[in-house]
Amino acid sequence: MSLMGIYSNDIVVNKLPNILPFINIVVMLEGIKESFNKIFIDIVMPKSDPIKLSYPAPPDLEKGKNLNLVIGLSPFKLNSAGSAKFEIRFTEDEKASMVHHFSIKVNEKT
Repeated sequence: MSLMGIYSNDIVVNKLPNILPFINIVVMLEGIKESFNKIFIDIVMPKSDPIKLSYPAPPDLEKGKNLNLVIGLSPFKLNSAGSAKFEIRFTEDEKASMVHHFSIKVNEKT
């Protein structure tokens, strides 16, 4: 499994609050070991309550297959600087299968 999209540990913007037109979360699964009905994503942002999302799994999901899921969030609002993360799970109550930590920062003007 891999989580891609923020290629460093930071999202850097010129000012806060800020709105990104969109952000995509790409989940790449190789050799699926167990089928699942939904994917659950928690978006944990600084100084905000977590945003909890769920999406249905593709209808042709089979064990052993590879799967790329692209989940687009639009718009994506950034209210405060600080630590953030995406948590991804395949059943609602389990521990996150993937966690991507990143920081939201304001560009330091030189």
